[in-house]
Amino acid sequence: MFPLLRSTVLAAFLCATTSATVLPRTGAVKLAVSPHCGTLSGGVPLDVNVGLGPMSTYKTIVAFGDSYTAGATNGPTWVQNLADSTGAKLVNYAASGAVVDVNQWPQMASVPATASLDFLSQADTFMSSQDMDPTSTLYIIFFGIGDYVEAVATGQTNMTNIAGGLIETMLGLASSPSFAKNILIVDNYGLGKTSPAGDAFKQNLFTSLGTGHRQYGWNVGFASFNSIWEGVLYGSPGASAFGYTNTGICVRGSETCADSENTLYYLPGCPSAATHSIMATYVDEVLTQCKSST
Repeated sequence: MFPLLRSTVLAAFLCATTSATVLPRTGAVKLAVSPHCGTLSGGVPLDVNVGLGPMSTYKTIVAFGDSYTAGATNGPTWVQNLADSTGAKLVNYAASGAVVDVNQWPQMASVPATASLDFLSQADTFMSSQDMDPTSTLYIIFFGIGDYVEAVATGQTNMTNIAGGLIETMLGLASSPSFAKNILIVDNYGLGKTSPAGDAFKQNLFTSLGTGHRQYGWNVGFASFNSIWEGVLYGSPGASAFGYTNTGICVRGSETCADSENTLYYLPGCPSAATHSIMATYVDEVLTQCKSST
């Protein structure tokens, strides 16, 4: 019904894929910001929940995305935390590393082997093999920052094609055989920094959710991790309010920091288990605090 646009492919954010030692969570890092709630009808891409239930509603979580969702950290990822909080089954199609399409980014031709793991391929793999109960399944689409970074680096600041690929994927998920009805988009394009090009891309995604809700009856949600990164690195309340003692990287080569439970990143570009924990908390609060009928 809604064919995927194979010519438009999303690139996932590149973070290190080194295997990490799983450590127990003993730190005191906590979420120190609240969601910025809005409405779909308001048109501004803020945190919103229109029709999605709390996490306890869902028996299955199907996740798509990049390294932030696939896992390259020292403990559970944010989607694992969400699933574990209610005992839901996690079906994770996210892929670690540089998930790029060399047709869209020719300058990245040195990593063509991972093109089969791009975002649309993740969705195609799911749709060819799965048939989930639409009522009890939550589909989470995490868009990282890889495409945004590549676009800026090469002067290609028109994000329409990238947003179009994601929108087509959502339409595909809503068609046979998956019949997705509960779709949550999570965005973190600038890691706390914004730009006109990035904001325009984010606006396209948000607007597409509104269209899906009105025309196809989707239950939808939008959550932006920008609030966390901005609050830790660039604004109020600051890193110490979250319990961070280190806003850098814990593992550098063969050396590991002494405060891994209170560090923003574990591996280069990859959030620590502590950060993943508050990312999950943030999503949960969006679902419970940002309910809207429009």
